[in-house]
Amino acid sequence: MLIRILFVFLIFVLIEPAYADEKDISKFEEIVVTATKTPHRLEDVPVETVLITKEEIEKSNAKNVSELLKEIPGFYIRGENVPGSSAYLSRLRGFDFDKGYGLVLINGERVSGGGMGEYGVSLNQIPIEMIEKIEIVKGPASVLYGSDAVAGVVNVITKSVPDKPTFTASLGNGSYDTSLANISYGRWIKKFGFFMSAQRETAERSRYGAGEDDFKGEYVLSNFAYKFSPETIINFGINHDDLKWEFMTEEKLRLSPSVETSFPDGSVLKIKGYWLKYNLDSFSPNYTRRFGDIIYTQLESQYTKSLGKIHLATIGVEYLHRDIDASFADEKDDITSLYLQDEMFIKPISIVLGGRLDGHSSYDTEFNPKASLLWEINDKTRFRASIGRAFKSPTIRQLYVFFKHGNWWNRPNPELNPEISWGYSAGFEQIFLEKVSASLSLFRNDVKDIVVAVETSETINNVPVRTWKNVREAFTQGAELGIKAAFLDNLSLNFGYTYLDTENKDTGKELPYNPRNTVSLGVDYEIEKWKTSFHWMTNYYSEAFRDEANTREIESYYISNAKVIKDITKNVRVSLDIDNIFESDYGEPDKDWLGTVVFGKITINI
Repeated sequence: MLIRILFVFLIFVLIEPAYADEKDISKFEEIVVTATKTPHRLEDVPVETVLITKEEIEKSNAKNVSELLKEIPGFYIRGENVPGSSAYLSRLRGFDFDKGYGLVLINGERVSGGGMGEYGVSLNQIPIEMIEKIEIVKGPASVLYGSDAVAGVVNVITKSVPDKPTFTASLGNGSYDTSLANISYGRWIKKFGFFMSAQRETAERSRYGAGEDDFKGEYVLSNFAYKFSPETIINFGINHDDLKWEFMTEEKLRLSPSVETSFPDGSVLKIKGYWLKYNLDSFSPNYTRRFGDIIYTQLESQYTKSLGKIHLATIGVEYLHRDIDASFADEKDDITSLYLQDEMFIKPISIVLGGRLDGHSSYDTEFNPKASLLWEINDKTRFRASIGRAFKSPTIRQLYVFFKHGNWWNRPNPELNPEISWGYSAGFEQIFLEKVSASLSLFRNDVKDIVVAVETSETINNVPVRTWKNVREAFTQGAELGIKAAFLDNLSLNFGYTYLDTENKDTGKELPYNPRNTVSLGVDYEIEKWKTSFHWMTNYYSEAFRDEANTREIESYYISNAKVIKDITKNVRVSLDIDNIFESDYGEPDKDWLGTVVFGKITINI
């Protein structure tokens, strides 16, 4: 059926007259870097990439990153739109971010924490107010980023030194003690530039959704830059997060130095690194208390140079050291990596070939190749395809942590192997009419050696003990359709649809928390005379299972949100968000959900 969909779409693409002004309906002029680690216009990047711009972030109701991603075809996220949410049930193309099947980056650097304690990594790493844009690369990306980039990569790019002096302050408050206060300032002083931002958030909801909690978060982001010469710029970032819930605390400190220099032959050398200290203390009732530090130290050097008229070659080396000094483990491991990439431009075709070697101190060396193709069929039609290998290393919990988890004990297994996947995708992007564009992608992912929890014959005080083994194989496949339309100067529509088919190959059952059909519909309407805009978003999700045996089901449901933005003056803006207007129960009426939530905010920009 998926092949038929692609065939029909291709016929429609080839017979459709192309006469629109491309720049009227897209953000193709935006520059993205995540897909190839080299700058490309969005329309020209050979790898499937989605961009969420600053303007789209401002129009959204989102209080966290995961809420923004609900509008992107391929994502399924169960989490309430409040600060402090981990959105631990976050999936892309059927694979779970919190369990390490999708990679989360901040400014191209790995993050830690925010998910299920030491177990996972949450999408919600940084407040919306501090974000400039988000780049999403779908499909295997281990060729450039190593472990965990199975389903794709979400790269959150923070605000940096502005071209002109900029001061921003915002204050918001809403239901369930949801509040935020943010202040930021940045400017250049001759060759020196800086941007600093601080934010405080509160909410009375659980980080895992559907429950009361008491969250308080404080964030400080600093970016400094120095133009050593016209060819060389030095950057240094300092981020500090301090997060508290009723039964958990997290504190993070990140230092991020980098230098970039261009040479007369057009080649570019980048040297960067970061040091991340993640301190956590999890003390939930009936769980073993887990506390201590996880420290990441990473160094990377990347050199890019044109070779002849059609080749752009990139070579990079990375070193990542992880040091766990905690109640649940005292371990160290290292990963040394080498990657090569060749971007070939033979109009109308661009081809990217790459490979990466990852040498891990705890298991064998992994080699991950990838090939991507972009075919510009005409000015309004593009075809993209890719195939790649990816791997996912076992999590800290699976490798090292022995602790009580409710009604069972977790015994780690340091002998686990990485999980291996192959991913395939193909799709078209087409401009049909003036200010109307569409995209259709087909994808499949096959994963083997999946790590699962298995029962043992052991008990501790009559409580059963589980451990971890590489025993399962699975696949996900489907189609994603996106349509953007701006029929009038002040009215635009955004439609997304995902069809998803998943299977545990060992049991023949569907993977849990993966609805077969997901639909999103957004409407933006502006009244220029009143300096007011209205935004509406509805997300629909079909039935899904919530257990591996497929015996418990989540009912179909939909959620509708609305937002009104009013410019009071040139520098002052107010907004009102209304989330979950029709009080959806997320398909689980037995749980305690927020219902309708109202949130108001005032923003000052100078």
